[in-house]
Amino acid sequence: MQSSSSLLLFAIPVLLIVMMFVSQRRRQRTFDQLQSTLQPGQEVLTTAGLYARVVEVGDTVVVLEPAPGTRIRWDRRAIASVVPAASPTDPTVSSTGATGSTPVVDTTKHLDPPPASTDEK
Repeated sequence: MQSSSSLLLFAIPVLLIVMMFVSQRRRQRTFDQLQSTLQPGQEVLTTAGLYARVVEVGDTVVVLEPAPGTRIRWDRRAIASVVPAASPTDPTVSSTGATGSTPVVDTTKHLDPPPASTDEK
């Protein structure tokens, strides 16, 4: 009885460690595949949450265009994912581009400045 319980105490941590390594390897393969398929014209999301279009792809640097005429350089490893292009016939996309209940934020419009303070001292 004692030998089977000691075997179990040894096997469970080993199994958990193996599962962690397999999961990490799978994530690394997915990341490597994303990096190898980056090309100009794709809409991407960075690890900082910036949505932008890829303009140029180098070995270690990618040039992104978050707004027309605005170009910024990012480390290629900072690209978290490629945003899938919604087809015009996709029934889940509304006419504003929103999918489901997710709101669409128009980043091309400038926000009005906050109103001036009327506090007198």
